[in-house]
Amino acid sequence: MATPTSVPLRSKEQREGQFLDFIRRVDPHADPTSILLFRQVHRADHLLTHAAEKQLEIAGLSWPKFMLLLVLQVNEAHGAGTGLQPSELSEVQGIPRNTVSELLASLEEEGLVSRELHGTDRRKFVIRLTPQGRKTLKSKLGTQFRQITKCFNALGVEERATLLDLLTRLTQSLSEMNN
Repeated sequence: MATPTSVPLRSKEQREGQFLDFIRRVDPHADPTSILLFRQVHRADHLLTHAAEKQLEIAGLSWPKFMLLLVLQVNEAHGAGTGLQPSELSEVQGIPRNTVSELLASLEEEGLVSRELHGTDRRKFVIRLTPQGRKTLKSKLGTQFRQITKCFNALGVEERATLLDLLTRLTQSLSEMNN
């Protein structure tokens, strides 16, 4: 009986070189560094979200739900305390309105947010944290912030500031490109 021949594993450098060659063959005018940056940012986004969600899963929250609760809490603490409309949450979070609606329906079902008619425009709704929502968020914030801080321990203070500046500029440029 024949045994399959094993293909030797390629080193990271070999895989990277082959990928760069592939990019050049597909489009000689493409900037390989930009392609690699895109891949790294995408991978970092995935890994950061996974790390953030580890602790939240224990409380039955996803990262998008947690972020909506956090936006409502910050608005409550520093705003007029009047709540936010779903369209405002969509804009702040940069996610589609239908996604916000689904998340809010789930959070409302869990008793973490309330949906009330707008005071002056009865066609609109205002979303607010419930006491249970505040309690849930408060119990998770410290742990969540420490978990996120750990994600960036590989970078020094100045490197984190530089990365923040670069990503902010990139985000601004992409936002302008997509408008």
